Amino acid sequence: MRRIVVAIISVIILSACHDSSAERSERPHGTISIAHLKSLATSESYTISDDIAIEGYVVANDLFGEYHKSIVICDHSGGIEIAIDLRQTASKFPISARVVVYCSGLTIGDYGGQLTLGAIPEGKYTVDRILEKDLERYILIDKTSPKAIEPTEVAINDINTAHIGNYIRLNNVTFASQADLTWCDIDSATGEYVATERNISDRAGNSFMVRTIPECHYRNEKIPSGYGDLFGIVEYFNGSYSLRIVNHQIIF
Repeated sequence: MRRIVVAIISVIILSACHDSSAERSERPHGTISIAHLKSLATSESYTISDDIAIEGYVVANDLFGEYHKSIVICDHSGGIEIAIDLRQTASKFPISARVVVYCSGLTIGDYGGQLTLGAIPEGKYTVDRILEKDLERYILIDKTSPKAIEPTEVAINDINTAHIGNYIRLNNVTFASQADLTWCDIDSATGEYVATERNISDRAGNSFMVRTIPECHYRNEKIPSGYGDLFGIVEYFNGSYSLRIVNHQIIF
């Protein structure tokens, strides 16, 4: 059996880092859980007017290109993607960093049942990215108190709407006949990589989709054979669930 393991050493790196924004590291008044925040979304674009904040730890960024111009943070209640108009989010928002988001003036966008936190939309999207110049206004990054979030171990047939946006681990799954394909396909017309969905299944025959975006750094690597474990964020669109692998955590 082949083992593909990428070690995440962010906690060690973070311990040696200093960020001036950590001076406001106390828990702000009006802090609510991520699950509570998500429950406030009553329309496709819900702009927050109350003086509330959420606090969580970074579980996904663009370190391996798996998320493009966004991060995912989690707390004890779940996780949410935050849309940010910033390249190299891994530098500013490293894995395990504590993040406080001051939500007043931001918008929760509902796209096909998946919620994203970002700026008030000015066009056709349910939410826009928070501009780089506005990051300090809305987001506190505390790199002095890192905390590695453990994924929720869940079986494929137990995944439901409560897991959307959450960091999970799927054990003992296989890509079966799709092993040795690359993570992303190439568009024959343009020659460019495209977002691609592959199927996994467990030993009971339950199946699930794994979605990889073309910005992913290992898009041209071959999918492993056999059975193994995957770590990622549960995504959802109009009744269909998928997993987006994070931090290249593929153990086969």
